Order: sequence, then C-alpha cells, then structure tokens
Amino acid sequence: ISKGRYDVEKVIETISPSMDIQLASNFERLIYDLNDHNDKKTIGAMKDIKENGKYLISKENLKKINANFLSSSTNEDEILSIIKNVYTEFNVILDPHTAIGYSAFDKINLDGNNIVLATAHPCKFPDAIEKAINIKSELPNELLYILDEEEKYDIVENNLDKIKNHIKERI
Repeated sequence: ISKGRYDVEKVIETISPSMDIQLASNFERLIYDLNDHNDKKTIGAMKDIKENGKYLISKENLKKINANFLSSSTNEDEILSIIKNVYTEFNVILDPHTAIGYSAFDKINLDGNNIVLATAHPCKFPDAIEKAINIKSELPNELLYILDEEEKYDIVENNLDKIKNHIKERI
C-alpha cells in the first residue's frame, strides 16, 4: 500500500501463517479510519476489493497513511537468516512474525532507538525454528497445563446490542 495501491494476489503457505492472507482485518480497520469511521464507505471499499481484487488509495489518504506507517517485506530465506543471526548474537529465539518486524529496521532505516515487540512464542513455529537454528522449540513448562485445559467460548449472535450485553455481563 506504500505506493497507493492494494492488490489481492495468490496466497501461498509460508512459515509465518498469519501473513498468509490477502485481506487482513487490520487493513479494514485502516480503511475505516481513513473513511472517518464511516462504516458504509468501509463496507463498500471492502466489497470492492473482494470483487475487483484491488483498492486504489487517494493521494490524501496515502499521505495520512505515510504519516504513521512504514512498510517493507521479508522473504522466507531472510526470516530464517534473521532468526539464526539474532539467536547467534543475542541467544534469543525469534518467532517468524517477530523476525519480520525485526528485519524491517534494517530496510527502513529509522532514526533513534527502536523497539521490536515479540508477537508470538517460537514454539508456535517448531518447523521454522528447527530449520533456522536446528533447535526444537517447545512449549515452556509454565504453559504445559494449557494442553489439558478445556477450551471455553461462547457463541454470540451477530448483533451489536447482544455482544455489548454479553461483554457487560462478564465484567
């Protein structure tokens, strides 16, 4: 989107599965913000993207985006290399998503001190970690109990008032 155009492309499976999508909910939120929180315009834009496979961003909106966002991309070989290099240099194992964020610093050249926040535990990506540093990343002992826990969830009708009430009842 850095150049004012969003194109839907073919999705391929990668070692960072949350990146294996074409129309992210975060992008919809961005469009909603750009449309001054107008849900009808946002719904129209999302429908247009789904039908036509592209979205053109006006110069005014692109200026708003560029004031707050920078972007870069990282391929799988780079991700694996970053995981390996960070582990070698700092003895820290990055998950693939965090490695993507980490790689952006080298490509974007931000001034000042910067922080990368980890987005997932490496054990969620055992194949990628093993491929990068030949270590089988396992669930930490303090989290092993979750494997035996019953999953708890509620199904709530797609109705804003019912969702609000559901949340209020549990606060």
